[in-house]
Amino acid sequence: MNLGFDRRATLDGVKRIWPLMIPGMPVGLVVGLVVAERGVPAFLGWSTSWIIFAGSSQLAAVELIGEGAGVAVIVLTVFFINARHIIYSAALRDRFSVYPLWVRVLAPYLLIDQQFAVAETAPELEDSTPRYRLWHFLGAGAFVWTTWQISVGAGILIGDLVRDEWQLIFSVPILFLGLMVLSIKNEASVAAALVGGTIAVLGRGLPQGSGLLIAIIAGMTVGAVVDHRSGSPT
Repeated sequence: MNLGFDRRATLDGVKRIWPLMIPGMPVGLVVGLVVAERGVPAFLGWSTSWIIFAGSSQLAAVELIGEGAGVAVIVLTVFFINARHIIYSAALRDRFSVYPLWVRVLAPYLLIDQQFAVAETAPELEDSTPRYRLWHFLGAGAFVWTTWQISVGAGILIGDLVRDEWQLIFSVPILFLGLMVLSIKNEASVAAALVGGTIAVLGRGLPQGSGLLIAIIAGMTVGAVVDHRSGSPT
C-alpha cells in the first residue's frame, strides 16, 4: 500500500479543520493562564498540552497538579473525562483497519473532538484512497496539535508576565461546569451538567483533588441513567 506523503490531502485536512479550532484557541489560553495562576512549573504545565492533548482533561490535570493531587487521581480524572474517545476510536475502527499497525497505534493520539467531526463529515473522504484519508487525517491533526501548543504556551507567557493583581483567577470546577453546559444537547446532558458541576463546586476542598473526580463519575452516572430512562419504552 502506497502511503507516501500526499500534499493535497494534507492541505485539505488543514482547510477542513481550521474553522473548528477557532473556539479552541481561547481555551488553550485559559489552560496556560491556569498553569501560571496555580503556580505549576511552566515547562511541566506546557508539557501536559502534548502529553494529554485534550483541552478539558488537561485543564483538570493542571488544576490537580497545582493542588498537589496524587498521580492516581490525576490519571483517573483524565481517563474519565476522555472516555468519549473510546467511542470515537470504535466508530473509526473499520476505516483504519486497512492501515499498518504503526498507523493504528499512533493515529489515535490525534483523535480529538474536532478531528472526529471532520472524519465523520468531510465529503471529500468518501470513496477516497487510503493514502488520501491518512494524510487528510494527519494534516488536520498536525494543524490542531501545533495550534494548541502555541495557544497554551502563549497563555503561560501571559500569565507569567502580567502583574499579580491583573491575573485572572480561574477555578476548574467553574470551568468544568461551563464546558459541560456547552455540551448540553438533551435531558441527559442537562442532568450530568447540573450534578457534575454542583458536586465539583461543593467538593472543591476535598483532599487530593478527589472532588473533581467524584463530580465526573457522578455526572456521567446520572447522565447515563437519565439517558437510559428517556430511551426506554413508557
